[in-house]
Amino acid sequence: MAISKPPVRKAPGAVLPAPTPDEKKIEAVINRGSSALPAEATDIKLKNFNIKLPAATLAIIDELRAKRPRKPTSPKLGISTQDWLLEAIQEKIQREQKKYGKGI
Repeated sequence: MAISKPPVRKAPGAVLPAPTPDEKKIEAVINRGSSALPAEATDIKLKNFNIKLPAATLAIIDELRAKRPRKPTSPKLGISTQDWLLEAIQEKIQREQKKYGKGI
């Protein structure tokens, strides 16, 4: 078996120095903060209630949820049951408003 020398590494080319950060600009970004939430977002009141669904309906909802895209490595479904139901309610509200008028 022949033994050879390890490969010779070439010297790296000219490396440009990284630009020095401007501390004043960095501080301005940090101290700027974020904008406040709009007033409409803070005025929303949530109400809780229980809902009874037939097992077959819930099974259909779960099948539809399973078809939604999900993160590649996540075992969870792409959308929660609550979010799915909220989307369905919103879609129904939009259809009814379109059918009967927005002034409901």
